[in-house]
This record gives sequence, structure tokens and C-alpha cells, in this order.
Amino acid sequence: MVIIENKDFKQLSVFDQLLPESYLKLQGELAIVDELLKDESLFAPFIEKFNSKCGRHSTPVDTYIRMMYLKFRYNLGYETLCKEVGDSITWRIFCHIPICGEVPDYTTLAKLTKRFGKDTLEELNSLIVQKAIEKKLIKARKIRIDTTVIKSNIHYPTDAGLLSDGVRVLTRLVKKVKDTGIAAKAEFRDRTRSIKKRILNIVKFTKNRTNEAKEKVHQTVKELVEIAKDVLCSAKKVSEIAKEEIKNTQNTNRSRDFLIQKLENTISIVDKVISQTSEVLKGTISISNRVVSIFDQGARPIKRGKAKADIEFGRKVALAESEEGLIICSIVEEGNPADKTLAVPTVKKAIKVLNKVPKEVTGDRGFYSSTNEKEIRELKVEHVAIPKPGKKSEKRIKFERQH
Repeated sequence: MVIIENKDFKQLSVFDQLLPESYLKLQGELAIVDELLKDESLFAPFIEKFNSKCGRHSTPVDTYIRMMYLKFRYNLGYETLCKEVGDSITWRIFCHIPICGEVPDYTTLAKLTKRFGKDTLEELNSLIVQKAIEKKLIKARKIRIDTTVIKSNIHYPTDAGLLSDGVRVLTRLVKKVKDTGIAAKAEFRDRTRSIKKRILNIVKFTKNRTNEAKEKVHQTVKELVEIAKDVLCSAKKVSEIAKEEIKNTQNTNRSRDFLIQKLENTISIVDKVISQTSEVLKGTISISNRVVSIFDQGARPIKRGKAKADIEFGRKVALAESEEGLIICSIVEEGNPADKTLAVPTVKKAIKVLNKVPKEVTGDRGFYSSTNEKEIRELKVEHVAIPKPGKKSEKRIKFERQH
């Protein structure tokens, strides 16, 4: 059941009344955001989707939105966010949680975020931006478009590391399937110890930068591929036996079915990892759609050319920023598309969120193309300031240097 407002917050406890008035009054940025979030129309996207009168009481939407603001504002994880809110009187007041009240569990926040979905949160962002424009807190007459990378929470991908992860995950899932009573007699050998031993050998060999050490690493990776193939073959047999036994019993069990589906998905991913590692061992350097993580298949290697990290692993995101520094909208892309393919969609989305056409649009040279300039002007944008890369004509130089 979705609750809009935390009614318990209005009923002050003895501890709340003992606090000085300065503790109960929000200051600075939190006070401004608090005033903005008092508008109940902001909760419309949540109420429309999940206005149910049955089920147990969940975290109030008001509290959820405020906690999510703190999460993104200070770049916190769900667990850290809940601890910080619990330890801070000011943050408790802002999130409408009484001093004696319980802070929502971090798993609850994660589940609510998944339940509400990306579209609902984007709609909320649009409403907040529109309210800010109505109250003249921002003008958004000029917008700047740019791209960045959302890093995935994965370790640096190596062929040996991916094979190790694959064997470990397959072994864990097979054990869980067997624990449910399905495919209990199917043969499956735990090879995680053999994998670990070879990974440690690779670490030792890589300390010596000699040709002999490289050959030993090459040989060890071959051994890892053979072990992974054996484990994959055994996991496939377990999956087939499990599905056959379920057909015969005809008993529905959602958690068990989910486990078997997860096992099949992991088998498919590990098969890809084995194939790409075999290609690398043959001398192939460039592999399209290469798997970089067992846990996040959507993550892609994105070359950024930064001094600290030349290549980052994750997803590319295009942003539109107002002249006041507020992010108007964002578009998350799978893979690493060229910036110039994102220019027009980002401007169109910004116009939709703002509910008006900005006077000026600017971006770096990565967004330039004559088609992009033309299409953005056709959206009734007065000034488009995107520098052209490479050699420029005198006419173009004069155009770019105008006031």
C-alpha cells in the first residue's frame, strides 16, 4: 500500500519536544528543497501507478522522494544513505522521520526504486523542473549538452577474471538449485578451488615481465578455459535434468523457476566468455560485443581519453544542463554511440521537459554535424553554438567568432 505522507511525523514525541528550535528548522539548500517538495502534485506519478488500498503499509512516498534526493545529491549508496539519515537529526527532519521513528531499510528503498521504475522518476524530475520554472527559480533560456559515463560497479575485466567469475557463479547457482530438491542426483564437481589456484599463479607470473612468464600466463589461461568448459557442460546437464523433473512433477514454484532461469542465463553468458577467451588465445585482439562482466552484461568499454582512466566500463549518458547548472534531462545509452547521434534527441527531450524551446543550445565539437545544426534550428532554437572540428573555412571561422 502506497502512503503519500508520513502522518507519524506530525505527532511529535517527548524527545522531539526537548530539542532546541534550531534543530527542528531546516537551513540553506535543504529548506529550499523542502519547500519545493511540499507540493502534493509532485506525487501524482506515484499515486497514478500504485494507488492501492490493500496490502501492508509501505514507506511513505514523501519520505522516499526526500531520501532519494539526498542519495543523488551526495552520491550515496542505499545502505550508507539509511545510516546517515539515522545518525542525522537534520536529515531526519528533512525526510519527515521522527527522532524515535525507524529509518526505512536500504533493501526497501532499492525495491521501491525498481517498483516505481525509471519512467516514474523521470516524470518526477520533469515536474520538479517545471515547478522551478513557474516559481522563477530557474530560467533555462540556455542549455548545454554533454556526455559522460555512468560507471558500472565491476572489477577490471580480464579473461582469467571473467572465467573465474563464471565458474564461481555457476557453482553457486547449481548448489541452490539442488538445495530445492530438483536435480539432486545430477553430477556436478566443484572446481572453484582449482580456479583459485590458477588465478594465484597468474598473479605470481605477472610480477615477472619476461617472455617465459607470458607463456606461463598463456598456458594457465588455457587451463582455465578447459576447467570452465567442464563446469559449463555439467551445469547444462543439471539445468536439463531440473527442467525435466519440473515437467514430471507439475508443481509451480516461482523461486525455483527463477533460479533455473537465472542458471540458464548464466550458462549463456559463460559460454560467450569461453568463446571470446578462445579467440584471444588464437591471437584475435578486436572482438565485437565483448562481455566485460558476468553480473552486468550491459556494461561496455568506453574510451574517454582521460589521464586517470583511458577506458571506463559502463554506459554513456547524454545530459542537458541549464545556465543555472541544473540537469534538465538525461538519456542513458547502451554501448558507446557517437556524441553527434545524441545531440538532437537530447535537445528534443529537454524541450519536452521544459515545456518550452530554449533560446540557445551549446555543446562541444563532438556533437557537431551540419545535419544536427539544421535540425536543432528547425526546433525553433535561435542560436546553436557547436564548434566544427577539423579545418574551417573563413566563413565558418567568422560565424563561430560572432558575439
